[in-house]
Amino acid sequence: MEIGIIIHSLTGNTLSVAERLQERLAADGHDVEIEQLKTIGEEKTNENNSANITLKSYPDPQAHDLLIIAGPVRGASASPVLKHYFSRVGQFENKPTLLFVTEFFPFPWMGGKNALKQMTALCAEHGAEVIGSGVINWKNPHRERQITDLLQQFSDLAARMDQKIK
Repeated sequence: MEIGIIIHSLTGNTLSVAERLQERLAADGHDVEIEQLKTIGEEKTNENNSANITLKSYPDPQAHDLLIIAGPVRGASASPVLKHYFSRVGQFENKPTLLFVTEFFPFPWMGGKNALKQMTALCAEHGAEVIGSGVINWKNPHRERQITDLLQQFSDLAARMDQKIK
């Protein structure tokens, strides 16, 4: 199965989880591609307005059988870069989609859950079918367990989707 991981990573934390996810899913036999959303010009870390953002490229959500969309939590919200991406891409046409966010704070209720809620709403507006999600809390002492659990959850869901396709 073709899996696209579309991410925005500001500090590298989201990218590091995406790379581990890519390794895991590739080991499961999937063709996995990470596509990073990179801005043209310097990204301001305190900028929460997606209207002032331009990306170097806009990955096609239809190019893959399964999408994974991820980004950092910014101000208890979804990344403005991800919001901008959604504002510029077309419909996902019932594309099965997995979501995850990374955040500095130690608990999901400190912004991660809200960011996922916003991303889920954006997916629904674009016709994507969110089939799973997760929050990685960078300052949580159980961060490694959170990552391991996310990898397992997404691996299981990808296997189920692969069975549906076949």
